[in-house]
Amino acid sequence: MKKDRQQALPKVDERNFARLGVVSIQTRLDDEASRSWSSAFEIAGRSFGVAAEALHGRPRGIDTNVVIGIESLFAARSCPEDNRLHTTAYELRAASFLPLNGKSFHRLRECLDRLWYTNVTVTDGWHLPDGRKLRNVKRMRMINDLSYWDIDGSDQFEATREFVPNATLTIQLGTHMANSIRLGFTQALEHKILTGIEQPPARALYRLLEAHRYADTGEQQRSLAVRLEDWRLACGITDGKPSKTLRALNEAHEELVAQGYLRDVRVAGTRATTTLTYVFASLDDPDPALVRLLVDSGVAAPAANKLAKEKGDRVEEVVRYVQATMREKPGSVRKPGGLINDMLQRPEKYVLSAPRPDHNPEEGREKSRARIQAAEIEAQRRTELERLELLAASSQTQWERTRRPLKLLLSKQLSAAQWDALERACQTGQLQAGSLLHELSAAQARLELQAFVDRLRDTLR
Repeated sequence: MKKDRQQALPKVDERNFARLGVVSIQTRLDDEASRSWSSAFEIAGRSFGVAAEALHGRPRGIDTNVVIGIESLFAARSCPEDNRLHTTAYELRAASFLPLNGKSFHRLRECLDRLWYTNVTVTDGWHLPDGRKLRNVKRMRMINDLSYWDIDGSDQFEATREFVPNATLTIQLGTHMANSIRLGFTQALEHKILTGIEQPPARALYRLLEAHRYADTGEQQRSLAVRLEDWRLACGITDGKPSKTLRALNEAHEELVAQGYLRDVRVAGTRATTTLTYVFASLDDPDPALVRLLVDSGVAAPAANKLAKEKGDRVEEVVRYVQATMREKPGSVRKPGGLINDMLQRPEKYVLSAPRPDHNPEEGREKSRARIQAAEIEAQRRTELERLELLAASSQTQWERTRRPLKLLLSKQLSAAQWDALERACQTGQLQAGSLLHELSAAQARLELQAFVDRLRDTLR
């Protein structure tokens, strides 16, 4: 009897959030109308489907700045293994290209809340030889956890509260977003272009174009042709009229041409079949052999092109080192692409030079591996300490710190009366909010959320 042959699946890399159009390039959206949305579009031969719920409205406009700021700071911290970025509102404001004033801190808080409340389901697909479409489905969040200090604004309303600029701001990135940064999808943006752009829509469009201009092989495309309707959805533009879509894009196009990123934007076709062709400005092309070597080693195409261009003299040495480490100690390198990226970007952290004759040839490599392992252990230790600190806090403090994530996970599972009962139980100490959140997250990871919620309902009767 023949065994069923397993379907050969395409290689799936980590999601590049910039490709998905989660953050609209528009600066103004109706919060009520944008609390949930879905879109399906196809760009460069790959189809995407995005469905999202956003309690505070869809991320938009200036939120792109904040996302870029988070990505930049996370990469600058060498992408901590626990996915936690410890920073301050002052530092994030600067990394997000926001001016130094009180209004910026208020807007920064609004942006982070929108990102935290956004849940995304993503599908992307390929065309099989027999004509069918194969899809890969991921459910993800941009931010898993958010902790900050704020203070009263001009009145006592929650919406006017502002960040304390120099107090600790902790952002735990969603797993897929963190891995996307780790692999280099978002580290290839040119700082000169980012700082030269004046308006958030142009910065958002630059990020989106960079996300879509690379082939899976790592090749950097000289141009990108898109159907206007597909591009509208990818950009998060709500009005479906072609004339309004083009009008919404026009100023961003002009800025990117002025910055020397685009050479031309061509519009063709009829009203119903309008297409856009973006022609990128010519830049010094990196060595294609080095790009292929990096992509084959797990580095994302955008980062591979940038690294091959800027660090070309060290690429082969670093790739050989990582490959040798993986052969000698299988399983010691979980994300070779991320490690190669970090080693090329931050050579001062690693010892790759030939050791002195009186030293063990493996000494330098062992030190580098020890640093990586120590960083992972430290990240795990900090995470556990934070959990224990929460459990040691008073019932009221535990509830205040966990109310938002509990609300997100349970808002559709519990009635209003049950939620009130849960709040009373946690505030009086009948239930530990910290333990509840930990157990709830674990049940969700084991796909046992419904059974856990059923037991919780019984407890709240």
